[in-house]
Amino acid sequence: MDAKNTSISNNLVDFSRKNKVLEKKEEFELINNWRNKRDPLALKKILNAYLRLAVSYAKKYNRYGLPLDDLIHEGVLGIMHSLDKFDVSKGFRLSTYASWWIRASIQDYILKNWSVVKTGSTASQKSLFFNLKKIKSQILNSSQDYLGQKELEKVSKTLNVKSLEIQNMESRLIGGDVFLNQPIGDDDGNDLMSLMPDTSMNPEELTESLNDNKSKSSWLMQAIDTLNVREKIIIKSRKLSENAATLDELGKKLEISKERVRQIETKALSKLKKSILLISQQEKEFFV
Repeated sequence: MDAKNTSISNNLVDFSRKNKVLEKKEEFELINNWRNKRDPLALKKILNAYLRLAVSYAKKYNRYGLPLDDLIHEGVLGIMHSLDKFDVSKGFRLSTYASWWIRASIQDYILKNWSVVKTGSTASQKSLFFNLKKIKSQILNSSQDYLGQKELEKVSKTLNVKSLEIQNMESRLIGGDVFLNQPIGDDDGNDLMSLMPDTSMNPEELTESLNDNKSKSSWLMQAIDTLNVREKIIIKSRKLSENAATLDELGKKLEISKERVRQIETKALSKLKKSILLISQQEKEFFV
């Protein structure tokens, strides 16, 4: 975390400590004012009072390497979500209900941003992501890094997740993301990209490919010239246009049924194939 983000986080933490805890009656009045009148002052007082709760949860999840102020922000969004669904008639305090939304909001943010690769979105995968490390510390001894078969079965039963999903998540959490520009040595300056084979064509292959494409394009144009007018219209409209015309559109244009268009198209394609084969053979014989 850079100095700027650290400063922002510290300010948020300090600010959360200075705000007083709301009395139950005042809290319910503020909630009703926000929900019924959309009073911005009421919302501000509620968020300020419960900012410390968002900060508390954000600190718990700070070990995942994401900026603390981002986690706090997500926690505040969780408070706002809880306000729209909170039922004051039940008599419970907002903190009990808001805690679930704060935690859920922060967890969702972590899952989306912890890795460039999607980590998991189902309830079981989410539980696995946030609980695997704690469970491993409880069942493994200090000499083990990875779960053995017996430990896998125990975690699988505890979290109701397949063993393969546990192994995949374990590898992700231990290994993290690997980037192509990641250095692979201290001295030579090489990265993973430098080890990848170059599959692009060399100049000789590129020239040959361009010439080949020109020849094929020439053969196609010559073959199209062997078609009659109606066949040319159908082939160009259906096969050589960026926005291919439908059989129905061509049928209306040529005043024939779309089934007849299909028949003409099939016959024209067969003629083109034969013409291209003949033209290419003649050209090859010419250069022999």
